[in-house]
Amino acid sequence: MKKTKAAPVFSFTPLKSPAINGGVKAPSFLTGFTFLYLCVLGILAALALANYVILRENIKSNEGSAALINTSGRQRMFSQRIAFLTLTLAITEDSQERERLRKELSKAISLMESSHHDLISDTTPLKRRGALSREAKDIYFSEPLNVDAQVREYLIKARISLTLSDTQMSLQDPNIQYVVSAAEGNLPRSLDRAVWQYQAESEAKIRRLKALEGWVFLITAGILFMTGVFLFNPMLKRIQQKTQILQYNEAQLQETNKLLHLKIQEANALEKQLRSMHEFDEALLRTIPFGIDIVDEEGDILYMNEKMQKAFGENVLGKKCYLLYKDDKQRCVNCPLKNGVEIGEVKEIEVKGVLGDKTYLIIHTGMLYHGRKAILEIFEDISGYIHTQEQLALAERLAGIGRMAGIIAHEFRNQLAVIRNAVYFLKMKIQDKDEKIQRHLSILDEQVVGTERIIENILTFSRNKQPDLQMFELKELLEASIKRVLIPEGIEVIMPAEGLPLIEADPVQMSTVFTNIIVNAVQSMNGHGKILIEVTKNDKYVIITFSDSGKGVKDEDKKRIFEPFFSTKARGTGLGLATAKIILKGHRGEITMESEYGKGAAVTIMLPVDKNAGA
Repeated sequence: MKKTKAAPVFSFTPLKSPAINGGVKAPSFLTGFTFLYLCVLGILAALALANYVILRENIKSNEGSAALINTSGRQRMFSQRIAFLTLTLAITEDSQERERLRKELSKAISLMESSHHDLISDTTPLKRRGALSREAKDIYFSEPLNVDAQVREYLIKARISLTLSDTQMSLQDPNIQYVVSAAEGNLPRSLDRAVWQYQAESEAKIRRLKALEGWVFLITAGILFMTGVFLFNPMLKRIQQKTQILQYNEAQLQETNKLLHLKIQEANALEKQLRSMHEFDEALLRTIPFGIDIVDEEGDILYMNEKMQKAFGENVLGKKCYLLYKDDKQRCVNCPLKNGVEIGEVKEIEVKGVLGDKTYLIIHTGMLYHGRKAILEIFEDISGYIHTQEQLALAERLAGIGRMAGIIAHEFRNQLAVIRNAVYFLKMKIQDKDEKIQRHLSILDEQVVGTERIIENILTFSRNKQPDLQMFELKELLEASIKRVLIPEGIEVIMPAEGLPLIEADPVQMSTVFTNIIVNAVQSMNGHGKILIEVTKNDKYVIITFSDSGKGVKDEDKKRIFEPFFSTKARGTGLGLATAKIILKGHRGEITMESEYGKGAAVTIMLPVDKNAGA
């Protein structure tokens, strides 16, 4: 439950101060300068934008001019590079060297041609400089310089020189002579004239931008001066007036604060009392060993104590109680919320299938919670109590059944002994005279043996005799137990051939345990399969595991598999594994089963190790 502070139950009315120096009102003070202030800000913003535009244009101008001057200057370098490569190509005799020079010459011609195209075309990256000026056009396209014609002629001659064969390549070729002479004559001077023109245009543009920058600065300074004289000076006077009003209000506020301080002290004292009561309630709810919640009449959870929060988390408020608690997510059949619980009324219900198949006693008490009708629920887990009562009742029934079964089994055992002796006598008399009679007598003898085993289980279950502990070979007892069971030819029993330890146990009782487990395995396999017996040993236990390839046990039957009189077989007594568990309990041992339905089962026996026994 969250702690809540009590709010002070008082209020006060703000004081109204008289107007000073004419009583200037706040709205007129604000509206008197808003428009002018916004106008000044707008003008200053426009001037700042103008400065930005000038700076940007200056940068763009410098970038464009630098690019133009650089590209134009490269033309002069390319022309001299082409002349040098052409001359070297003409005088070189090595064929491999000529091939290398041809590639370099071709690259230089392409670069000069590309640079020239960038200078005179409006669709190249240098377009940002704008169209060519009239003077630049005269230099490139008019006499006497006509740089465009000179460059194109020069590039044509250079390409012709590049295409000459090795036998035609010589200094006497007119194309080579033109390339060499042009690079030393008018072409470099014409290209220099273009560079000078670009530089002069760039300097003129920068001068114009600087002049515009000066005008913007003067206008900005003038506006700032006018703003200080006609806007901020009156504003300062108004601020002084408002300061006087605030000083007066502050004095009044101090008086009000004194009264408020007294009220706060009273409220704090009341809050302290409420907090003490609240802490006591929380401590009481926290220490109660039951789950507690508060729900409204619709079953929505309004509160949970710490015990419930640990089980369900803190983010459950507002959820339906039955959706959170009930395993089937359905409202309780006898839920008191259906008919309502009056304030102070107490109702109890016992609910099964809560929080994982548990049974809870839920006490409902009507109450008010934050001013609304609600129900306090107290949860007490009575699953253990109910289970104990059921176990006691079952134990009493089983004790009676066991006593009666023991008496009946004892009488049956005597009768079976007579029957078995009679069968033996008949076999001896008839011998091999009639095979059909011999076969029926054998079947009768087997049924008598099986019935004796059932009687033995009943007697063991009813007497709960203490074991007569002895040291003996485990292998011999396992082999004897296997021989006691009629195993069909289609079932193979596999067990370790050697290395089995000595164990301390009652050989008669342990033989009963082994026999019952093997019989269960045989009955689950329908005449075909394997039974694997494995033996391991550690410091505490000898572990014997019987694994079979039968049909296994269903999940819903696993928890009842060791209960007396519970059997998954139509003709089973349900005492085999129950008797084994009773015997192993007397030996301080354990028995468990693991099974996957349809894939067999594995029964594991754990017998305590005798520290003095050898392997």
